[in-house]
Amino acid sequence: MPEDSPKNPATIADNVGDNVGDVAGMSADLFGSFAESTCAALVISCSSLSTLEGVYNFSTIIFVLCIPAIGILVSLVTSAFITEGSEV
Repeated sequence: MPEDSPKNPATIADNVGDNVGDVAGMSADLFGSFAESTCAALVISCSSLSTLEGVYNFSTIIFVLCIPAIGILVSLVTSAFITEGSEV
């Protein structure tokens, strides 16, 4: 049996492993970008809105945190719609 034959179990396992690794790598990159942008927005909102007395405008900080929270909720709802509508 040839090494790259679709009937070879090792070839199938190798392809599955490559796909899982690619998806996990992209997910890690996406999460890293998401966390970095949220932290940068928090730093900018805290540093640009603080006064000399050290008083922060908490409504701006909450606004910065609500945007990713809404995104997470929307992604969960979207995932539920996608998985409930599919027939396997």
